[in-house]
Amino acid sequence: MSGPTPIKLGLLPLADAAPLFVARECGYFAGQGLDVSLSVEASWAGLRDKLAAGMLDAAQLLAPMPLAAQLGVDRLGVPFETALTLSRNGNAITVSNALHRRLDGPAPEPIATGAALKRVIDEDRAAGRPLRSFAHVFPFSSHHYLLRDWLADSGIDPDRDVKLVVVPPPLVLNALRDGRIDGYCVGAPWGYAAEVEGIGQRLLATHTIRPGCAEKVLGVTGDWAKRQPDAHLALVAALIEAGRWLEQPGNRAAAAQMLIDAKLVGAPDECLRYALRDDHDDLLSPQFIFGAGEMLSPHHDDARWFLRQMQRWGQTGDAVDIEGTVLASYRLQLHDQASSRATSVATPLLQ
Repeated sequence: MSGPTPIKLGLLPLADAAPLFVARECGYFAGQGLDVSLSVEASWAGLRDKLAAGMLDAAQLLAPMPLAAQLGVDRLGVPFETALTLSRNGNAITVSNALHRRLDGPAPEPIATGAALKRVIDEDRAAGRPLRSFAHVFPFSSHHYLLRDWLADSGIDPDRDVKLVVVPPPLVLNALRDGRIDGYCVGAPWGYAAEVEGIGQRLLATHTIRPGCAEKVLGVTGDWAKRQPDAHLALVAALIEAGRWLEQPGNRAAAAQMLIDAKLVGAPDECLRYALRDDHDDLLSPQFIFGAGEMLSPHHDDARWFLRQMQRWGQTGDAVDIEGTVLASYRLQLHDQASSRATSVATPLLQ
């Protein structure tokens, strides 16, 4: 009789890595016959490269990454695919205290904040000041596209009126503190962490730009999916169970404690507890969605939006087979099979 199937699963130290820790601590991986080890990586580029090289079996990926890999625009030439959305929402646009004072406290919604930033940019240009610099986490990320979309809708040219740079999530606070950037768009807990440290203020939560936007997905290479179909199905099923568990009232506090106990996210404990609260009603809160209804499904509409953003901002040519890329990258049928395999959530709240 064979034992559990070993799987090495990569992730970044963020609040929305919670489903991976829940699946391990609540026994969902083991219940699906898997022996999963979690590998914490330093950047999305490093995570992508290890997955492509076979050093990881699966990984928490940014939702557009499988699409970029399928098209080959990430220059690796290794197709990725996903059958599971791990999280939706959760990003914030945060700015330095100095810039926030210049903005004069606009309401935390896209139109007001965008108008305030455009005014400051126009004033800076008239005074001959340098362009403002904003960070996002990866070229193929919801952070990048949501930031650009908001800037463009505000009358700000993302390529001419500001500088956009890539900074890995754990390093954004250092960059803001040192004055190398004026703001950033990144996932929780790093937006609120700037406020706790006293070096910045959240300006906008990205769920006000595109509500329910797919954020992280479970990614594997196409080759691994073909070689390990049973393990892939079991992995998706276990994480579906974890996502459902996270949507039950009270369980997110326990998930936050899992992340705190793991000592992998270098942010204050209060930031993780805040990020994973399930009773937020303010516009600046992350408002994560992990497993409500059909939200775990890799929606094709999300994939189409990401691909159009890639075209809009010159990351791909115009002649992209959008529907073919979506079907090859976002595996709805496999998700449905895994959803049927997932058991109903009966795990009690951890004591």
